Amino acid sequence: MMFFLQYVIRRTFQNMMGNLFSNLITIGIIAISMLIFSTFTLLAFNLTNFLKIWEDKIEVIAYLKRGTPSSEVEPLLKKTRLLEGVETVRYVSPYDAMGFMETKLGGQKNLLEGIQPAVLPPSFEIQMKKDYRNSTKIKEVVAHLKEIPQFEEIQYGQEWVETFSVLVHILRLTQWILGGLLLIAVVFITSNTLQLTISSRREEIEVMHWVGTSPSFIRIPFYLEGLIQGFLGGGLAILFLFLLHQGLFLYIPPSMQAWLAKIPVLFLPLETIAWILLGGMVLGFFGSFVASMRVLKYK
Repeated sequence: MMFFLQYVIRRTFQNMMGNLFSNLITIGIIAISMLIFSTFTLLAFNLTNFLKIWEDKIEVIAYLKRGTPSSEVEPLLKKTRLLEGVETVRYVSPYDAMGFMETKLGGQKNLLEGIQPAVLPPSFEIQMKKDYRNSTKIKEVVAHLKEIPQFEEIQYGQEWVETFSVLVHILRLTQWILGGLLLIAVVFITSNTLQLTISSRREEIEVMHWVGTSPSFIRIPFYLEGLIQGFLGGGLAILFLFLLHQGLFLYIPPSMQAWLAKIPVLFLPLETIAWILLGGMVLGFFGSFVASMRVLKYK
C-alpha cells in the first residue's frame, strides 16, 4: 500500500512537470472560470446580506385618516398590537412628526417655517417580529392593516424590498447558469490537456498493460493530477477574488466611505470557500476521468 501511494504521487508530479506548460494553462483556465463563478457568488452573498440588514430595519408606517377622533386612537393601538407578527406599535402625532422633521433638517429647519403640524397626518410606527421581517410576511400583515378602515395609507418600503429580492434571484440564477457553462468548458479543457499527457506516455502505458498492471494502477495518477489542477485553480481564484475584494476599498471616494461603513462588504465565508475548492477539484477529477476513458478505454 505504501509503495502504491509513493508510486502514484511520484508519477503524478512527473506527469505534471513533464507537461508543465499545458498544466499551467489548464490551471489558469480553471482559475479564471472559478473566479468568474466566485465573483457572482460574492455579489449574490453581499446583496443577500444587505437585503437581510434592510429587512431587519423595516418598519411599517400606517397613516390615519384625517379627522380620526382621538378617542379611537387607543382602541386602534390595541387592535393593531394584537395582529399576528406585530411586535410594537408607537403612535406618532402630527406634533411628533413635525419635531422629527425639524431634527432631521437640523440647521435647515427654517424651511418648515409657516407649516402647521396639523397638515401632517398622525400615524402608527409598527415594528415587526423578527420572523416577519421579510417581503412575504410583511405583505400578510399589511393586508390585515388595510382591512382597518381608519388607516388611509400603508408604507413599508415595498419597492426597495421587492427590487432587491428580484436582483438577488437574478444573480443567483445567472451564477448557476454561468457555473454550468463553465463546468462544461473546464471539463473539456482539462480532459484535452490530460489526453496530451496520456498520449505522451502511450508506449510506457502499453508496456505496463502487457506485464499485467491493473487499469486502476495506470489511471489513478491521472485522476490525482486532475484533482491537483482543480485545487490549484480554485485556490488561485479565491486568492484573486480576495485581492480584488481588498483592493476595491482603495479606490472608493471618501464621500462614499462613510456611507459604506454602515453596510459591510463581506468576503465569502469559509464554508463557501471550501465548497469552491471542492468544486474545482471535482471538475479537475471529472476532466481527468473523461480523458482516461477516451485514451485508456482499451487498457
